[in-house]
Amino acid sequence: MPLSTSVPPVTPPPVVWQRIQQQLGHLNPAPAVQRWWQGLSFWRALSAFSTAAVVGLAVLLAVPEPVQPPIVVVLESTQDVAAAGGVMNARFVASISPDGRAVVTRALQPVSLDADRALELWAVPPQGAPRSLGLIAAQGASLVQKSRVPTGTAALAVSLEPSGGSTTGAPSGPVLYVGKIGI
Repeated sequence: MPLSTSVPPVTPPPVVWQRIQQQLGHLNPAPAVQRWWQGLSFWRALSAFSTAAVVGLAVLLAVPEPVQPPIVVVLESTQDVAAAGGVMNARFVASISPDGRAVVTRALQPVSLDADRALELWAVPPQGAPRSLGLIAAQGASLVQKSRVPTGTAALAVSLEPSGGSTTGAPSGPVLYVGKIGI
């Protein structure tokens, strides 16, 4: 401090004060060029669009897609109850799998078969010859690809066949169970 008393005070030129005020923002400087992404309206529009997209996606994911009603076909015995000794034979149920890709058949009660016999599932059109959908299990569930079932199938049938299935392309043994498809 003692040195500052020995130096006489000097008033700075007005240009220096103008620069200081300009740097502090007290003077109106020339407007800076603003880029399109620096504007507030751009960010407001972007956030509104993003919010709408998120809400739309949430609604799309939350709303379940329409579910096709399940198709269930009960295949009833074709044999007379009295002829079977008064005992009702097992029934089969055929339904569409949850993913819609297969037809699932299941015996409601186990069917006893000889070792040289098998059950074969048939698609029966309104007119014409039945079409084989393959062998099915006498116990448990069997899957048949839905694409193998012809469009316009009126009924499903189960026949008793030799162990490898029908060799003629048509039911060669007795038809044990039949169920109409009513959609």
